[in-house]
Amino acid sequence: MEIKRIKAPKFRVGRYVLNEYEFRNLQLEVALGIKPAGIKVTDSLGNKSTIIENGCLSHSLNKTMGISGDLSLELLRANRRGE
Repeated sequence: MEIKRIKAPKFRVGRYVLNEYEFRNLQLEVALGIKPAGIKVTDSLGNKSTIIENGCLSHSLNKTMGISGDLSLELLRANRRGE
């Protein structure tokens, strides 16, 4: 069996390099007020954004963050088609 290998996105926050789960958790902590807003983020493609008060990003990082969402949507579409 051959399995397609997909490199998980990484995000730089200060001196830390976070995986997608750690990054999404950081967004949640900002939204909950556990961490302060204004955290600067750079994705693996060099795109920059800031985590704002509600945990969202000031600029889209869809090229890196969209991978898991795209795969989930494709799975739903395949199920609807009966594949």
